[in-house]
Amino acid sequence: MSHEGLDLLVIGAHPDDAEVHVGGLLALASRRGLRAGILDLTNGDLGTRGTADTRRIEAAASAKILGAERFELGFPDGRFSEEESYRLLLMARLRELKPVVLILPAPEDRHPDHRRAHRLGREAAYYAGLKNYPCEGEPWRPQALAWMAGENPGQPDLVVDVSEVWTTRMAAFDAFGSQFSADPSASTRIAHPAFRRGVEGRAMHYASFLLCEWAEALWCEKPVPQALLKLLERLN
Repeated sequence: MSHEGLDLLVIGAHPDDAEVHVGGLLALASRRGLRAGILDLTNGDLGTRGTADTRRIEAAASAKILGAERFELGFPDGRFSEEESYRLLLMARLRELKPVVLILPAPEDRHPDHRRAHRLGREAAYYAGLKNYPCEGEPWRPQALAWMAGENPGQPDLVVDVSEVWTTRMAAFDAFGSQFSADPSASTRIAHPAFRRGVEGRAMHYASFLLCEWAEALWCEKPVPQALLKLLERLN
């Protein structure tokens, strides 16, 4: 899987989306010597808590903890669309970063940005591989697509043991203090202590499938792409 691009790229609509669902996968990939990256479509400036600058600082700190590279596309939070202008920007970045495996937000989730980011990412990943598509950069198409959990994702297609990096993964999650600092009286759902417990609870539930301590889940089309299976083999 050695090439000049990323082995793994996770797209998030906002800073912290990747850390909520697949921080362990990113930390594990980095620990195994793979190039792992996060691409935030927006800076999360519409968030109730924190500012765009604060979230950028937190995002950089989190990526450093995970050992992942981080990029921001600059889309307007809550206001980007699936029009070609946005797709072209994402296509150009995919051609630049050349990810072998691309992980997207969930196709069905309570946040409209997450649903939109999934559709946009899926289309961009395909069209970026067409040499005659008028877009900056050399054609590149990820060899495998997968996606993170949404609110009620159902039975996962793949489960990854992240016990080895769980402390690192949660340190990266906690780096987003403006979003996740425990505050029972907070006006946002993600700032309530129950949200963090939910992240831990899901990881324990997925871990029960593998009889390990902590695990994360992925979903993908069938048959499972070979490039995704090869990536997971390297993480074992």
